[in-house]
Amino acid sequence: FLTGFLPAVLIVLARSRGGARRVRPIARTLAAVLVLNQVVLFAFAVRWGVVKEHLPLQLCDWATFTCAAALVWRHRLAFELSYFWGLAGTVQAVITPDLAEDFPHPGFFVFHIAHSGIIVAVFFLTLGMGMRPSLRSIGRAFLGLQLYAAVTLLLNLLLDTNYGYLLRKPARPSLLDYLGPWPWYIVSLEVLALLLFFLYYAPFAVADRLRRARGRVHSPDVPHRDR
Repeated sequence: FLTGFLPAVLIVLARSRGGARRVRPIARTLAAVLVLNQVVLFAFAVRWGVVKEHLPLQLCDWATFTCAAALVWRHRLAFELSYFWGLAGTVQAVITPDLAEDFPHPGFFVFHIAHSGIIVAVFFLTLGMGMRPSLRSIGRAFLGLQLYAAVTLLLNLLLDTNYGYLLRKPARPSLLDYLGPWPWYIVSLEVLALLLFFLYYAPFAVADRLRRARGRVHSPDVPHRDR
C-alpha cells in the first residue's frame, strides 16, 4: 500500500501549484533515506557478524545508489539504470521478498525501505521530476546489467556468496522457480529482462507516436524547443 500511495502523494506535491520549489527537497530527502538505509543495513550486518552476506552487491543495492545519484544530480544514465532495473527487478523483490526476518524485526524494515524506496524514487523521478528514458536507454541499461552480472559473478566465486542469485536460486519461492534449472534460468532472466525493458519503455513510445501524429515531434535526446 505504501509503495503505491507514497509516490502518488509526492508526485501531487511536486506537480501542484508552487510544487517546483518542493521538488529538490523531496528528491534529496528520498536520496538520503535510501543511502542512510544502506548504512543502517551494513551496521546491522557488522553487529550480527554477517558482513559477507550483506555487502551492497545485489542489483537492488546498485539501483539504490543510481536512484540517489539521479535524485540529487538528475544524472541521465543514473536515471536510466534506476528506471529499468527498478521496475524490472525491484518490483519482483517486493512481490516475493527473499527475507528470513518477519515483522517487527529490524531486517524487515531495512529490506522494505530499500526495495520499496527504489520504486518510490523511480516514480518520483519520472512523474514528479519529469525525467524519461529514450529508446537508446534500453541498450545502456541492458549493457549495465551485463557489467553487473560479470563483476558480481566474479565476486561470488571469490567470496563464496550468491549475490544476484547467479549461482543458485533464492531459498524462498520466486519467479526464478519457473525459469528452469541453473544456469538456464540466468539465460531466461536475460531474455525476460530485455522484454520488460521494452515493456516499460512502451508508454513513452506510444506518447511520442501520438505527439508525432499531432505534428509535434519530440525526441528525448534533443532539447524540446517548447520547453
